[in-house]
Amino acid sequence: MNLTANRAGHFGLLACLAGFTLWFTASAWEADATLVNMILIGPVAALALGLIAAIGIGLLLNPERDAEPAEPAENDSFRERWGVAIGCLALALYVLSLETIGFDVAGVIFCAACMVLMGRRNWLVIVAYSLFVGLAPVWILEGPMGIPVHTLILE
Repeated sequence: MNLTANRAGHFGLLACLAGFTLWFTASAWEADATLVNMILIGPVAALALGLIAAIGIGLLLNPERDAEPAEPAENDSFRERWGVAIGCLALALYVLSLETIGFDVAGVIFCAACMVLMGRRNWLVIVAYSLFVGLAPVWILEGPMGIPVHTLILE
């Protein structure tokens, strides 16, 4: 196996993600090992570790997949050039705004902004999908799970 800097970076990132997932799951288990606490953390941790393992196996079996980084195109669009940075900034603003404007409004705005950033232009689809993706998790947290979250509209 030819271990290039690119491959080492990929495997290092996978190792960091796996380590964080294991640490977070163990910490949550140590804090409160009840079913209510672990009902979301356990399955998500198992899914994350499964995905990490699948990606790692894929990298081992297909070394040519990431041998060389992709060459940047000469005529990059604004979205291709700055999309990741804007997405990271949008995620940070989303997390910081949860307690200020509420989980419901922040979720809808974040989802709509990301859809526009990804190139979606059908406003009916953007509004419908954003409302569902932004409000459904809040309803699930507050309703069936009984976890109170700060909301602006769904109070």
